[in-house]
Amino acid sequence: MKRTFLAAALLFAASFANAASVAKPVITENNASCELGHYPAATLLLPYFEVDYRAAGSTAVNTIFTIVNTSRSPQIVRVTIWTDYGFPAMWFSCFLTGYDAQTFSMYEIIARGNIPFTSSAFSRGTASAENGTNGHFNSEIWCDRAGGTMPMPSIQRLQNILSKGQRDEPNCRVGGEHDNAVGYVTMDVVNSCGIDSPLDPSYWKEMLLFDNVLTGDYERINPEVTQGNYAGGNPLVHIRAVPDGGVAGSVAATALPYTFYDRYTPADAKKIDRRQPLPSSFAARWIEGGRESFHTNYTIWREGVVGATKNECEYVRNAALPVNRSAIVRFDEQDNPSVVSCGEGNCGGSLPVASSISASSSSLFPPIPNSQDVGGWLWMSLDNRIPGSSASAYTLPRPSQNFVIVQMYAEGRYAVDFDATALANGCTPAPATPSIVAKPADKQ
Repeated sequence: MKRTFLAAALLFAASFANAASVAKPVITENNASCELGHYPAATLLLPYFEVDYRAAGSTAVNTIFTIVNTSRSPQIVRVTIWTDYGFPAMWFSCFLTGYDAQTFSMYEIIARGNIPFTSSAFSRGTASAENGTNGHFNSEIWCDRAGGTMPMPSIQRLQNILSKGQRDEPNCRVGGEHDNAVGYVTMDVVNSCGIDSPLDPSYWKEMLLFDNVLTGDYERINPEVTQGNYAGGNPLVHIRAVPDGGVAGSVAATALPYTFYDRYTPADAKKIDRRQPLPSSFAARWIEGGRESFHTNYTIWREGVVGATKNECEYVRNAALPVNRSAIVRFDEQDNPSVVSCGEGNCGGSLPVASSISASSSSLFPPIPNSQDVGGWLWMSLDNRIPGSSASAYTLPRPSQNFVIVQMYAEGRYAVDFDATALANGCTPAPATPSIVAKPADKQ
């Protein structure tokens, strides 16, 4: 009897061991690869910056950001500064030794033309790999000197592009007109300090890399004591390459339906960047008024409709990207909803690629519900496809990518930034707009 029990036990153990030895495939759903998070990434996005380049450095509105290399190997980063219409105003390289960190002041770049000087000749830390040991580097275009000070004509040209929207063509706009310089910044891991434009196919096929090694943050500063005296900060948007790794130009199967750089990649290699797409629907907190005199702004990045064209006259199409105001619902803290009164189906609004707008006074958003609450949240879809719209030249054939950062102020001297909550990732359809079955007055 004991022998029978022992034999049965051994048979069970053997069966269990055999089952365990059969490696089951790890299933990663398509949607999982699109989930954004603050993980090391291949691209970082600063959705919006603002710089008062005419003011003294001690009082100027400024945005600074830092790039961190989380890997032991050296990395090269391409930094591209874009206008609020999505035109690449300038780009430069940054060499990072292993575990390196580099900070950039947009005021220093735009007002004074100072780009941090980095070089592969710099000494490395004791824990870092040799500066030439990254096997993905293109040794023909070495980063022995990246950065420096721009000549005055180049500085003035950059200022005009970012504040007046003027570049070469006098009758074409590549950006909006503002008191300050505004726009957004992307940071890509690349294989060299080449000068290829992001509008050239060679940038995507011969320079862009896929190593998820970058992290970073930004801080916005207004040191002027009478009208500002506040600062806020937040992680940069981390956009991973899926799958990770490989040399420039390598083609790897990806389940991404489209990519972050979809409009710029070559027609014969649309997903070659492998970057995660961004979502289109968000939940964004707002507070307006109250004892602490709260105020809320949103900085919003939106995907333009203009592709990799060097025709400057095309970029005006990114100046007024459609916003479906009927797909935005405001809730107060008593869950009372509010929607815009469209009138004869006119629910259209617009925003450029990069903007900063008030959460309470902007006409894009529904009014604050009729209650005593001074806070709540906004359900918003920023997908630029508006049903029945005839503005096909200003929309995409798929959900458009967006990102929203909430900026809150109190007492005119405190500020904080944080990401709005994405309600769906870039691989999933946007959730349905909340149904409003009762007016706020009907609520019991």
